[in-house]
Amino acid sequence: MKQKRLLYISTLPEKSQTGGANAVNFHIFKELEKNFDCTYYKITVEEDFFEKYYSKILRKLFHRPGQFSFYSKKRLDAIAREFSKISQGYDFIFFRGFTPWIHCKPEVPYVAYNDVNFQQFFENTFSYRDFNSEDLNRIFLTEKEWLSNAGMVFFESVWGAERCHEQYDVSRNILKGLGRGGSIDLPKNDGYQGSLDFLLVANNFFQKGGDITFEVFKRLVVKYPDMNFHIVGGYPGDEVVDYKGVQYHGRLNKESESDFRVLMDLYSKSFLLMHLTREDTNPLVITEAGYFGCPTISVDNFAIPELIKSNETGIVLPYLPAVELVQNAIESLIENKDHYLDMRRGVWDFSHDNFSWNVIGAHLKKYIHSIFE
Repeated sequence: MKQKRLLYISTLPEKSQTGGANAVNFHIFKELEKNFDCTYYKITVEEDFFEKYYSKILRKLFHRPGQFSFYSKKRLDAIAREFSKISQGYDFIFFRGFTPWIHCKPEVPYVAYNDVNFQQFFENTFSYRDFNSEDLNRIFLTEKEWLSNAGMVFFESVWGAERCHEQYDVSRNILKGLGRGGSIDLPKNDGYQGSLDFLLVANNFFQKGGDITFEVFKRLVVKYPDMNFHIVGGYPGDEVVDYKGVQYHGRLNKESESDFRVLMDLYSKSFLLMHLTREDTNPLVITEAGYFGCPTISVDNFAIPELIKSNETGIVLPYLPAVELVQNAIESLIENKDHYLDMRRGVWDFSHDNFSWNVIGAHLKKYIHSIFE
């Protein structure tokens, strides 16, 4: 049977695996290549300078709502023109992401894959009072129509798919919570050596609950003096970095062999990944830590309950938990070693069985072929 000719459209570089979005982009294309005749095409159109800074001046200087200039009609039309130049001669189009492409009009069936729709992204990141409601509705309604006309719409979580249905009323028949894997090879054994160390991986320390973790650490390290708090990502501030037992590793780039080894070692040897996040969608770091048997403490929000089976592969606490609640949960694991080791085995099996790219690729093949049946 002749392979379908697929055009893969993305805003991201094909080979990059730095950061969650780039890694997912890299791996999903590799899975598609196994079953389709794929062409990768990157489209980038710069945001209009005047539109961007006029909106910023309105919001920051005059405290008036601005336009969402990144997805202005002018920029979306420019993206659509670039797409039209290269979109001929394919059986179907695969769009990585949603909103940049909502002015594109493919002449063949198309599918798209993302973490969330634009309205959910906006609500996670911005405030409605800062932007013109008519301009936002323009984007919401255009994206709703574009997604409704897709052959299928894939999400990195069931939560993301359900939010799209609730916000845009897109039919559940075409919304699929596909999942996503990590950006590392699956390890062959658990290298845990008995530490009580915390690990936090976050570009924004506060946004991912680093302040809560730090308060918990300060309390527990008094009782468990060998405990360390490892931080990867954005700078958490002098008070945190200078505290005894805190080890700040900076931003680690997975495309650097030395940085990659450091991160894998931290995943392997840490007692817990701490992810008491204030804003998120479907955090890749939980899956990657789980590959190594490292459980996560996180919150019952976003897509996180799909990634953690509470008390079996990690601990899910109410959003946002008090310091005392987090402390008690951790101490219960420290004091019950057998339960903790069972949890390590549980998260290892759960992550390997459910969040591998091979499994996701097989689902993707099945869903896409069903469009042409």
